[in-house]
Amino acid sequence: MINASLYRREKLAIKYQEIGNNVNPLVLVQIANSDSNNNAFDISIKQRVDEELLLNKGIAYENGKLAVWLSDDKQNENIVANNNEVQVLIFKQAIALGWNCPRAQILCMLREIGSTTFKIQTVGRVLRMPELKHYEEDELNSAYVYANLESIIVDDNDTDAKAFIY
Repeated sequence: MINASLYRREKLAIKYQEIGNNVNPLVLVQIANSDSNNNAFDISIKQRVDEELLLNKGIAYENGKLAVWLSDDKQNENIVANNNEVQVLIFKQAIALGWNCPRAQILCMLREIGSTTFKIQTVGRVLRMPELKHYEEDELNSAYVYANLESIIVDDNDTDAKAFIY
């Protein structure tokens, strides 16, 4: 899922360049909440994501391409500008409440979310438009969610949500 998210980010970055826009799409990687009983496992997941997967692709804290927003660890957190060089932000849940970064266009969910409201808030982080306009390129008008959830259930009566799930 991380690789698919990064691949999508690269495709979007190229599309923005092709139309002459200086937007650097942001991937949000949501890891498990440490409130669970698997705290060591959660730490292991974060280390695998940032140290193994991202570092091997040249995405690191030191070069400004990786940010983290956790309660006890915040690095490179000033990432809102469309041309900011951060490509990936790792977070748990704090980002969902009152946070706005319109260039965040890809969400990689590595955890189950129980609350419907929280799911909506989290997915809503990638539904904004970086320049507050629609583009002629359909790919740039879309948000992308990659998840390791066993199932994603959409209410049969929710035609708006069904239009976004493929």
